[in-house]
Amino acid sequence: MRTAGANNSAAQSILKADYRDDLTLEQALQLAVKVLSKTMDATQLSADKLELAAVLRAPGGGIAYQVYTAAQLEPITAAVNAAAAAEEASKAAAEKQSKK
Repeated sequence: MRTAGANNSAAQSILKADYRDDLTLEQALQLAVKVLSKTMDATQLSADKLELAAVLRAPGGGIAYQVYTAAQLEPITAAVNAAAAAEEASKAAAEKQSKK
């Protein structure tokens, strides 16, 4: 597992924590978007700021290449953004609780 570029240590940390060999395609796409959202200079990642493609094994054993449209990426980015917001809220609540 290798990452490169700005914020590569953040990307590696997320991948080490969240990657599993048994991820579904949907989970893998969400993980990819999560890594990108944490390493890009954007507070929230939107489908119009993202291009994503997947190389898949087709049912007959061949290789299939899928480029995702903005409409296909919208629910993925929404799920990742919602999870990030929930994580931030949880951290803020824990921090507030520890100050009491």
